Parts: sequence; C-alpha cells; structure tokens
Amino acid sequence: MQTGLAPVFNKNTEILILGSAPSVQSLEKQQYYGNQANRFWQIIFTALQIPDPKTYHQRLQALLDHHIGLWDVYQSFERQGSMDHHFSDYKLNDFSQLLETASIKTVIANGKTAYQEIIDQQLFVEQNIYYCLSTSGANNSRADKRQKEWQQVLDNSYTTFFGNDPWIKAAAFYLRYQVFVLEQQIKPYLEFDEQTNTCNNYFVTFKHKEALATIRYEAFDRKTISPDRFCVAKKARGQGIGSNLLKTFETKAIRQGYQFSQLTAEKQAVGFYQKTATKSYLKNF
Repeated sequence: MQTGLAPVFNKNTEILILGSAPSVQSLEKQQYYGNQANRFWQIIFTALQIPDPKTYHQRLQALLDHHIGLWDVYQSFERQGSMDHHFSDYKLNDFSQLLETASIKTVIANGKTAYQEIIDQQLFVEQNIYYCLSTSGANNSRADKRQKEWQQVLDNSYTTFFGNDPWIKAAAFYLRYQVFVLEQQIKPYLEFDEQTNTCNNYFVTFKHKEALATIRYEAFDRKTISPDRFCVAKKARGQGIGSNLLKTFETKAIRQGYQFSQLTAEKQAVGFYQKTATKSYLKNF
C-alpha cells in the first residue's frame, strides 16, 4: 500500500481542497500536485487573483494565508500509475482531528473520485461541499470550463481573519462607519468609543479583498465574552455571513474557556440574535 501526504492546514483554515490521492510524481517529490501536467497551482492562484510564488513552500504558505488547506480522501492505497480508475484498494483518511483544530466551512472536491467518497462516506456533514472538475492533465482540454468552475466556487467562499493588526482594524472600522454612522445615523464619537483604541481583537469576514462583516472580540470577565460592534455590509445580508461569523466567534470563545456571552444590540437586531443564540436574557435600556 502506498501512503499519501500529510495534510496542509492550521487553526485558521476554513476551506479544504481534497483530491483522491497524490500522483506518482507527487509522491516522488513529496509535494501536492507535483505533476507538471496538473494545473492545480495555476488554477488556484488565477482564481485568487494573486501571483504564483513558484516555490512549493511559498505556495503552501500563500494558501494558508488565504485560509485554504490541502489533503486527500485516501490515506493509503493500491494503484497502478496515477489515474483514479486504477485504484484497487484504499483506506480513507481520518478527518476528525483536522475538524477539531480548524473551523472548516467549505470543502472543495478536486475531481469526481474525491467528491464521490465525500458524499458516499458522509465525511463532512456540517460543511458546504462543492465539486470541481479535476485539475489533472486529463482535463487540460477543458481548461476554460475548469477555470470557471474553480473561480465560481472560490468566489462563493469567504475567509475570516482575526487579530488586531492595523489592516484588520481598518477593515472593521470601515464597516462600522458604513453601517452604524452612515446607514444608522449614529454619531461617530458614540460609535468609536473608548474601547476602539485598546488592543481588542476583531473578526473580519472577507470575500477576496472586500470586507463584508465584522465583530469585536472583547472579554467582559473571566467567564464571559462580549460580542460587540457586530455588523454586516448591506449588500451581504441574508446570505448567512453574519450567522457564520457568530459561530466562528463562539467557537473561539469556547476553546478559550468562556462559558457565557453578553451583548448589547439595537432593538431591530434582537430577532436575529434570538435565532442564533441558545438562550437570551433581554433588557431594554
């Protein structure tokens, strides 16, 4: 039995691309998509609209920077050559540790074999699953169709960044100004309160370079986290982006040991929070 490659991901990975198993050339190089006929790297970086770094480790880092991970559905396998229809035996990978570590929201199957195993074995029950035409050389004659498929899936995928880096805060403040100051007519000096200049962290959800939703990550006490300054761009509402951001917020808070969440919100937002919260205690002020 041949053994596949180790997964590429970290705790910030949200999009997982799965093939079936590495090609003969990939195994020899110990690199994902090491066969020059496979257009994976070209397709991905074209879809992400960023330059191809060319070196393997830089390519992996670029994917991780965009919250994208790599793996295959088969951990070990018997196969003649590199074609999927030549598998004679295989063992599936165990995805449990990956799913415990990373908040995977989207799984992209690179080809029919990977997609069929994902569906038949119910490998992912809470994630959005997409099928894309395989990036292997066998499909290079359908390059335009294939690029459009990958482009569409990645365009529909969102990435969420966390921290207090200047660019993350700038995106959060831009959204807050658009939603709270311009749309809801809140005075700027009230919106950008005394907490704005502290070292609080922010979540910001992007679609490519466009910020669509943000929330401030602020501790109320040792057991309670306070989701604050939560807003979603007008054009992005009703698509589940806000709900997913709150789930990401909640997951991080639980991992850090918080047991309760306390928030303040305007009355028109109460219905939304009641749908997403486990239990609510409402108080008008």
